[in-house]
Amino acid sequence: MFEAGLDQSAGLRRQMPKPVLRMVPVIRHSTGPSELRMLWQLCQAYVEQGLSVAVLDTDSPETEETPGLEQILSDQCTPAEVADLDLPWTIVPAALGWRALTCSGQLDAHAREALGEHFGPFGMLLIYGSAVRLGPSLANTGVRPLVPVAPEPRHMLSAYQAMKVLMEQALLMPSVAVMVTEPTQSGVMRALQTRKTLQNCFTRHMGCYLDSMTVKSFVDDEVAGRDIQMLALRLMENAIPLGAAPASLLHRPADEEVHLVRSH
Repeated sequence: MFEAGLDQSAGLRRQMPKPVLRMVPVIRHSTGPSELRMLWQLCQAYVEQGLSVAVLDTDSPETEETPGLEQILSDQCTPAEVADLDLPWTIVPAALGWRALTCSGQLDAHAREALGEHFGPFGMLLIYGSAVRLGPSLANTGVRPLVPVAPEPRHMLSAYQAMKVLMEQALLMPSVAVMVTEPTQSGVMRALQTRKTLQNCFTRHMGCYLDSMTVKSFVDDEVAGRDIQMLALRLMENAIPLGAAPASLLHRPADEEVHLVRSH
C-alpha cells in the first residue's frame, strides 16, 4: 500500500475543479411588479440551492453615493461593499460598468474573465436589463435569456417586442416564462392562453418554435415554489460560464512531484 507523503489527498485537492460562476440574463420589458417578483423568486431559489447570488442591474447607473459594477471592475470596491445586508443576495448597479465591459459590442472573453475574477465568490450572476441593452452584447453566447411574462395584453405586447429584438439583433432564442399570478383556475387558464398566443405569434413571424413554459409565481405557495425551482435549474443548464474551465483530474502538471512512501 502506498501513501502520499504528509498528506495523501493534497495533490487531488489542488486539482479539484473549482465551481464555475454562471450568468443568466433576465429581460426587462415592462414596469409591472410581476416581472420583478419573478426575478427575486429566482434569486431565492438559487439561495435555497446553496448558491450565493448577485444581480447586475444594467438599468441603474453607478454613482459615488451608490457604487456598483464600474467601481468593482476598477477595484475601488468589492461586491460585498455594495451589498444590502438586509437581503440574502447582492444587487449591483451596473449601467456604466456593463457599457464599459461591452464596449467592443459583445461580452467577449476578456469581459467574461473580468466578471469571473471580481464575482468569483458567487455561484450565480443574474443580469437584468432590456433586450436592446443585453441582446446584442450576448450574441454568439448561445444563452437563452429569460423573458418573464404576466398574462396581460400590454405585457404580451412588450414581451413579443423584446423577443423580436433578441432574435433579429442577436440571434438569441428567448426562454419565456408565462406567470400564473393567482392560485385559481382562471389564473391558470389566462396563463395558458397567453402562452398559446405568444407561441402562435412567434411561430408565424419568426418561423420557429418558442421555448416557453407556464410558471406558478404567486407568493407563499409550495407548488409555486417548486415551479420556480424547476425554472431556476432549467436556466442554470443554459447559463453562460464566467469562471475558468475546470481542470482535468486526468492530467497532472509535468513539474508537480508526488512523493510516495511505503506504509508499514
